[in-house]
Amino acid sequence: MVDDADRAGAEPLLHLYNLIAERRGGMLLTAREPPARWPGLLLDLRSRLVAAPVVAVAAPDDALLAALMVKLFADRQLAVSEEVVLFLLRHMERSFEAARRLVAELDAAALRDRRGITIPLARAVLGPG
Repeated sequence: MVDDADRAGAEPLLHLYNLIAERRGGMLLTAREPPARWPGLLLDLRSRLVAAPVVAVAAPDDALLAALMVKLFADRQLAVSEEVVLFLLRHMERSFEAARRLVAELDAAALRDRRGITIPLARAVLGPG
């Protein structure tokens, strides 16, 4: 797997591609744009990458983020109301990492303050904004 493959450099990426192809392996590349839009690719590498399947991954929707947060809270054996989850969805950054971070911060704040996870606690953890 190569993260940010569009920034990896054309020659090293071509050598890696050839090595993996020689060994009949597979390669997963991640980037913000599809290979057809990468500047500075060697023609040989461009033709190979443009022929490969491309999948766009969209930002998570409310249902997916809510399910993730419910699971993350459950993994920590925390019971959190649907109202708290809905409040968090309306006020948090829209990413999986933000959900993980927020659940961890809420868990730590609830332990520190010896209280349940409520909307007032969520508001305090989220801060101004």
